Order: sequence, then C-alpha cells, then structure tokens
Amino acid sequence: MEILEKILGILQIISAVVVMLLVLLQSDNESGNIVTGATENNSMGMSRDKKLARLTAYVGTAFIIFTIASSAVMLINVK
Repeated sequence: MEILEKILGILQIISAVVVMLLVLLQSDNESGNIVTGATENNSMGMSRDKKLARLTAYVGTAFIIFTIASSAVMLINVK
C-alpha cells in the first residue's frame, strides 16, 4: 500500500500543478455574467476559452478524486 500512496501523491501534485497552469492560461472575461460565466458571443465552434474551462473542470475533478483516494488509502494504513 505504500507504493499506492506514493503514486496517488504524485498524481495529486501533478494534477494540482496542471489545474493552476490551466487557470492562469484562461483569459480574463470581463463581459461575462458573474454567476454563470456566460458571454454574449454565441459562435458555433468551441472557443479556446471554453476548451480551457472544460479541461480545467476535468483536471480539477481528477484532483479531487486523487485527494479522496489518497486520504482513503492513508486511513486504511493507519492501524
């Protein structure tokens, strides 16, 4: 189980760094709605910002899953 803890810890750190980088890459959208983030631009294709937002959500979800899994493995190892 010690190896699993290390692997989950490394994945957690990598996902945290990737989330931070993705957030920094997103442009400031001053014209968007403060609650939903919606803008008035209704183009048919996905813009760069929408792709980055979606990727940020996926990597953020992975970070949360790695954090919960890491905590669960640590709790299992405590005796």
